[in-house]
Amino acid sequence: MSTRQRETTGIRQRQITDAALRIIGDKGIHGATTAAIAVEVGISEGNIYRHFRSKEEIVRSVIGKIGEDLLLILGEVKIIADPLEKLGEIFRRHLAYAENNRGIPRTLFSEEVMVNNEALREDIGKRLAGYCAGVREAIAEGQRQGSVRRELDPAALTSMFIGTINFTIIRWVLSGFALDLEKERATLWDTFYRSVAPDGSTVSSSGAASSGRDEHVR
Repeated sequence: MSTRQRETTGIRQRQITDAALRIIGDKGIHGATTAAIAVEVGISEGNIYRHFRSKEEIVRSVIGKIGEDLLLILGEVKIIADPLEKLGEIFRRHLAYAENNRGIPRTLFSEEVMVNNEALREDIGKRLAGYCAGVREAIAEGQRQGSVRRELDPAALTSMFIGTINFTIIRWVLSGFALDLEKERATLWDTFYRSVAPDGSTVSSSGAASSGRDEHVR
């Protein structure tokens, strides 16, 4: 296969993946049929199967995209020196990423994935492991620098950090996407910050208030 053909296949696979994520956001996984995805991309349904063997493979590609995008968030905040400010920016960007892509919670928290398909459930775990490790490292870095209380367990703080984000996203979905995620983010980050910072610390500007940066992973 030529380099041009490989590039074309990769581009088409990304188009199909992005289309599936958009449709899942509007209609859920059940609504993301190969026929609907084909219409969204502008190709024949038969052409879908030139790039993916099944709908399950498409969903797996969506999960892979989500994992890659979350790792991209970690990469984008590496330049932030203060660990707590870095965590605040991860918190903000993660919620913004979900807000801009309603298909994320409707994929990750769906019954079709979390209950009915063990292989996809395991794939989510593998994809998110690197993201969890990145958050934990930022927490550990904060403990080394003294900006995060050293007596707190970094694994437990990681679970609390990501669990707060995920539960907020679930509440957002249950509200019919009416919940003000930015308002929730500010309050929740303020609480998290005050829980982990040494006594006397004040909430950073990128935590309780928006940092003013508008970059969102697309």
